[in-house]
Amino acid sequence: MNRQKLSILIGIMLCVLLSACGDGERNNQPSGTSGVNTIQSTQKPEDKKEKTNAEKFLEYAIKAADLRNFTKTGDYAGIGITLHDIYEEDIVNPYTGGKMLYVMNRTRTYLKNSDASVTRGLGVDCIVVDDYMTQLKKLDTSEVTYCVNPESKGMVIAIWLIDGVYIYEIDENGQKINEIKHFFEKE
Repeated sequence: MNRQKLSILIGIMLCVLLSACGDGERNNQPSGTSGVNTIQSTQKPEDKKEKTNAEKFLEYAIKAADLRNFTKTGDYAGIGITLHDIYEEDIVNPYTGGKMLYVMNRTRTYLKNSDASVTRGLGVDCIVVDDYMTQLKKLDTSEVTYCVNPESKGMVIAIWLIDGVYIYEIDENGQKINEIKHFFEKE
């Protein structure tokens, strides 16, 4: 009987030793850490290009246009609502830390709106030009300037028109950077 117990004990110890040693293919990560694919962990940071804030907003603009079927309906009011619905506050102003989205119709005045009088909390300011006439393809974007406050640096400015959206960021000197002209395709 003692021999049987001894055999079982030796068998258990062998199993434990074999499982601990493994065959060389096991992940030797310490417990409590996740196994990371070595290919991903050796990539340099510059290999993976971070999206600019303007590019991030373009993704929202395209999604909102699709959700509202904008090219068929011209639903400007719906665009404003949809942008607020889908926006995840992931566009952060690098200078102020602001990440709120403000969407306004160009007929509203900036000066009378208390939410927009201080842009410190904003990451994105989107102006919807809902006249069914102004077209991005006819707009000279070199003449477009929309920066009224010192806190506006770092913000994304988006101007939504009937045929597309013009997006840019404002650098620390008040200059436009990362400009994007995106035209909506008619279906």
